[in-house]
Amino acid sequence: MFAALLIIIPFVTFVFYIRAISKTIKAIDPEYRTQAPGMAWLLLIPVFNVIWFFFLLKAIKTGFLRMHENKRISQPIDTGYTYGIAMGCCWAAIFIPKLIFIALIPMFVFSILHWTKLNNARKRLNDELNQS
Repeated sequence: MFAALLIIIPFVTFVFYIRAISKTIKAIDPEYRTQAPGMAWLLLIPVFNVIWFFFLLKAIKTGFLRMHENKRISQPIDTGYTYGIAMGCCWAAIFIPKLIFIALIPMFVFSILHWTKLNNARKRLNDELNQS
């Protein structure tokens, strides 16, 4: 039972994190997106997900920057890119046997910080788009 909880709870949390990434990409105007929102679900593919995560981070950052450059939003919005990069690096470090326990806690912290920034960015974007 305890082992099941150690697998189920992180998996469900990860699914909600992927959902936040997908919703953030969906919030970007379609003409400024570099990835479709559904592409976030590729994060469910083991090992590939570590690499794909960096592409999604870049897509979100690029989409928000394009919207700012094209005057869809008045100010740049922080999408938590640096927190995402830090989280991704910790995630990759987990595959190095002696670093797994050292990288696990920072990965958890950076993922929460990144998730928060994504939610805030999406809210700010919706507020900006509703004002104009």
